[in-house]
Amino acid sequence: MKKLIAFAMALVCVLVLASCGTKTYKGTDALMERARKEIPISDADTIEMQYAGMCGTDNKAIAWFISGNEYQAHYYLPMEVEIKKNNAEYVFVHTHKPMTDRAGDVAIVNWNQGYAFLINNPNIATVKMTLQNGEVIEEEIQKGTIPYTFYVPFIPSEYIFIDVEGNEVQ
Repeated sequence: MKKLIAFAMALVCVLVLASCGTKTYKGTDALMERARKEIPISDADTIEMQYAGMCGTDNKAIAWFISGNEYQAHYYLPMEVEIKKNNAEYVFVHTHKPMTDRAGDVAIVNWNQGYAFLINNPNIATVKMTLQNGEVIEEEIQKGTIPYTFYVPFIPSEYIFIDVEGNEVQ
C-alpha cells in the first residue's frame, strides 16, 4: 500500500511539473490568440485585430498587434516574445504598455535598453532620431509598408516624424 501511495504521489508531481512548462505559440495567428487575452479592452474576443510586425534582436522581440478597424480607435499592443525554431514559434514573455506619440497612430515601447517603434501613420516617411552625443540617425519608411515596426538599441534624446516633403508630422 505504501508503494502504491508513493507511486501515486510521484505521478502527481510529474504531472504538475509537466503542466508548468511555458506554452509555445506556433505562428503569429496563434500568438494573436494570446494577444486577445492580454489586450486591455472590453471587446477583445470580437474586435478586429491584426498582426502589425515584429522587431528586436537575437531571439527576443516585440510582437505588435493593432485592434480596431478604420472606423474605430486603435489600441497598439506590444508583446515581448522569445523566438524559437526558425522564427516560426514563440514563447510569450510579457505585455508592455505602449507610449503613444504626438504624431498619432504611432506607438513606442522602452524595451531592451532601446526603443521599439510601431508606425501606423501613412503620412510618416522618416523617423529622425538624435542620439545623446548629437549624432542623427534616420529610419526610412518605404511607401506601402505601413504598419511598420523597427527597433533601435538606444534611447534617443529626441525623435521626430517627418513626411515625404520634409515637414514634421504632428
